[in-house]
Amino acid sequence: MEVYFRDLISRESSLEQLVDDLALVVQGADDYARAVGASLPEPQRAELETRVTRLKDAFQRFRKQAATGARATDRLLRRNLYTSLAITFVAGLWVGARFCCRR
Repeated sequence: MEVYFRDLISRESSLEQLVDDLALVVQGADDYARAVGASLPEPQRAELETRVTRLKDAFQRFRKQAATGARATDRLLRRNLYTSLAITFVAGLWVGARFCCRR
C-alpha cells in the first residue's frame, strides 16, 4: 500500500527548490567570474577559474547526494510506514511534554 502526501510539504521548502536555488547561485558565480576574470592578471584568473570549477563540481556532488538521500529516505519510509509514523508520533509527544514541563 502506497500513500502519497504531495501537499504535506510546501513547494517553497522542497528539495528541488533548494537544488534549483543553488544552481542559480553557481551560475551567478560563474557569470561573475567571467565578468571579473577579464580584467585580472593571468595567475589570479587561473585561480578564479579553478575555484569556480571546484564550486561546480561540489554542486554536482551535492545534487547527486541529495537525490540519493531523498530516494533512500522515501524507500525507507514507504517500507516502514507504520513504524515511521509511530516514531514520529512518539517524538512529537516527547517534544510536547518537554515544552509543557518547562512552562
